[in-house]
Amino acid sequence: MAGQKLKVAVVGAGGTGAYYGGALAKAGHDVTFIARGSHLDAINNSGLQLNTVLLGDFHLDSPATDDMSSIGPVDLAIFAVKSWGTETAIADMTGLVGKNTLIISTQNGIDSERLLSDAFGKEHVLGCTATVSSMITSPGVVTQAGGPGSLVVGALTADQSERVNDLVTQCVAAGIAAETHENIELAIWEKFTFICALSGMTALTRKPIGDIFAQESTTQMYLQVLSEVAEVGRATGIPLPQSIAADLLATTQAREPFIIGSMGHDLIANNPIEISLLNARVVELGTKHNIKTPANFAIEAALRPHEFGGN
Repeated sequence: MAGQKLKVAVVGAGGTGAYYGGALAKAGHDVTFIARGSHLDAINNSGLQLNTVLLGDFHLDSPATDDMSSIGPVDLAIFAVKSWGTETAIADMTGLVGKNTLIISTQNGIDSERLLSDAFGKEHVLGCTATVSSMITSPGVVTQAGGPGSLVVGALTADQSERVNDLVTQCVAAGIAAETHENIELAIWEKFTFICALSGMTALTRKPIGDIFAQESTTQMYLQVLSEVAEVGRATGIPLPQSIAADLLATTQAREPFIIGSMGHDLIANNPIEISLLNARVVELGTKHNIKTPANFAIEAALRPHEFGGN
């Protein structure tokens, strides 16, 4: 894989998938975007426009489709669908996975790698976390306005280390802030802790983080969400450091004040939201391990009526 032109499928060309896939396409890799509806039509008619603070603004004429069976096996599949599309996407992407295909997931949550491994075999799946603030701002246009644009990749099996290193090298060459991680499960839980607070609190308040941190009460609740997720993680056997809640609060307070988590954006747009994947999953695991999670429960209870979108 190192140094070669990659055949890539971006399964879900929303803000996150389009950003990482767009970076690879800009670097000369053969990238096909899987999209639907007006976004797909716009890409096919006028191309994909990416406006980014990290990579600059650029336009792509990469192919896009809603039929994954038309693509054939790829070197890399970037799994970037929203949680409610997971089951259908996995069923539809069978033709993408050949003998040497690698799959990375940019989904939020802690279950993606397990679901993909169950479907395609653990040898095809790398652990991954993606952190970027990027969204579709109009059909065919994706804007990345904040976030580090990072991609952390790690092996799930003992024989994957070389392939992890090769993929990260390719991503770095494409301008992505990619790195390897020796304990990718820990990294996934660190991201999960971060996103449960960011997405949960910005969705709950319908406000960006700057407004949340301007108030003592919402700052304290933000910290409590982080603390509960970390405690649940440690109860499941993940060695999250005791300082992680305070550390994540501090690093998030240093981010752009206009940031709203993906669940917040979806809620404001009346789209389905990933509450079952995030704060509700914390509550579920807390119940299993006899850990109280009142802040996450409050977010779940307030947002469950919005789970499937609509006014």
